[in-house]
This record gives sequence, C-alpha cells and structure tokens, in this order.
Amino acid sequence: MEGSLVAIDWTLAVQAVNFLIFMVLINKFLFQPLLNLMEEREKELEVHHSEVEALRAKAEALLKEVDQVLNEAKVKAKTFVEEAVKEAKKERDKLLKEAHEKATAKIENSKKEIWGAFETERQKLESEAEKIAEEIVRKILGKKAA
Repeated sequence: MEGSLVAIDWTLAVQAVNFLIFMVLINKFLFQPLLNLMEEREKELEVHHSEVEALRAKAEALLKEVDQVLNEAKVKAKTFVEEAVKEAKKERDKLLKEAHEKATAKIENSKKEIWGAFETERQKLESEAEKIAEEIVRKILGKKAA
C-alpha cells in the first residue's frame, strides 16, 4: 500500500503503545489528582452547605424568638402605657376634684366675707340713717318748737 495516504505498519502499533502509556501517565498524574481534588471540594461544599442550612435554621429560630420577644414587649409596653394613662387620669381627676373643692371653699369663704362685710356696712348705714333721721326730726321739731 505504498500509494495510499494512510499506511498501516509497525509505527501504528508504536503510536498506539505511546498513546496508551501517555493516557496512563496523564490519568495517574493529571486526571486522578484532579478528580480527587474535585471530590474533596465537592465534600467540602456539601459540608459547608449543611453548615449553612443548619445556620439558616438556627437564624430562623432566633428570628422567631426575637419576634416573639418583641411581640411580648409590645404587649407589655401597651399594658404599661394603658396603666399609666389610667393612673394619670385618676391623678388628674383627683387634682381636679381637689381644685374644685378648694375653689368652692374659697368661693364660700369669699361669700361669707362679703356677706359679713355687707351686714356690717348695712348696720353702719342703718345706724347712720337713724342718726340722720333723728337729726332731721330734731331739726324739724326744733324749728317748730322755736
């Protein structure tokens, strides 16, 4: 087969042996370490993935706990505010009642003072009116008698 482009002779066997040796060497020094490295990385990724899932579950549990604590705090704060408002209303009502009582007492005292002053002035006016009436009577009688 001298005239054909592809010739099958002893070099084909040498090339096949060289190719097999090359494949064994590449497999041993390149593919196997690379596959081992990829398997190790795969295992590490699985470990990290499981750790991430565990941390995510823990974070979700903590978020639920935080939400629960916040809700409890909101309820307590609302209760505290409501109690404070009730207490403030009671205090306000008490102060208003005391102020009203004091104002009423002052008004009553002022009325008594004014009434007392009025009575005193009325008595003064009555005695003054009597004196003036007596003086008028004396002047009228005194002129008639004279």
